Amino acid sequence: MKKLFFILAVVVLFSLSFYTVIRYNKNKAIKVNASVDADNTKATNQINQSKPTNSSISKNEIFKNTSDNKAIDFKLKTLEGTEISLSDFKGKKVFLNFWATWCPPCREEMPELEKLYQESKDSDLVIITINLGEDASTIKSFMDKNKYNFTVALDLDQDVTTKYSIVSIPTSIFIDSEGNLVSKKIGPMTIKEMKAFVTPPQK
Repeated sequence: MKKLFFILAVVVLFSLSFYTVIRYNKNKAIKVNASVDADNTKATNQINQSKPTNSSISKNEIFKNTSDNKAIDFKLKTLEGTEISLSDFKGKKVFLNFWATWCPPCREEMPELEKLYQESKDSDLVIITINLGEDASTIKSFMDKNKYNFTVALDLDQDVTTKYSIVSIPTSIFIDSEGNLVSKKIGPMTIKEMKAFVTPPQK
C-alpha cells in the first residue's frame, strides 16, 4: 500500500512539474513575440514620418481646385548655406522632392532627377530637393560622389516635412507658377514620369 501511494505521489509531482515547464515556456514565447513586435513597431515608426492634422495633402493626389490649395511657404538653408524660401520662386513652377541618402528608392531616383535638372535649369521650373534631417557633411559627400548639382535644402528639424504631410520617401510635390499645389507622388519616378508630373493639367 505504501509503495502504491509513493508511486502515485511521484506521478502527481511529475505531472505538476511538466505542466509548470510547459506553462513557463508558453509565457516566455509570448513575451519574446511581444518584444519582437514592439521592436518592429519602433523601427517602423522611426522610418515613417508623422502625419500633421492640419494638412490637406494626401497620397498620390491631384489637386483639381488648385486655387483652394496654396502651397505652404517655408524657409530653409541650402547645402551651401544660403537661405531660401518657397516665396522666392513666385511666378515659377516648383518641383519639391523629399529624400534622404539612406533611402534606397531615393538613391534610385536621383540620377533621373539630375537629368531633369540639367534639362530644365534654364527654364521656369525650379527643382528643390529637401533632405530629411541629415548632417551637411553626409549629404555633401553623397552629392560630390555622384556629381549631382540640383539644389538641396536642409530640413534639419523636419518641420517642412511635417507641414507637407510626408509619410514616406521619396515624395514629390508639384507647385504651379501661381503657388498652387497641383499634385503629389509617393515613390521614385523616371525622367519621363517627372516631365509628365511637372506638366500642369489642362483646366
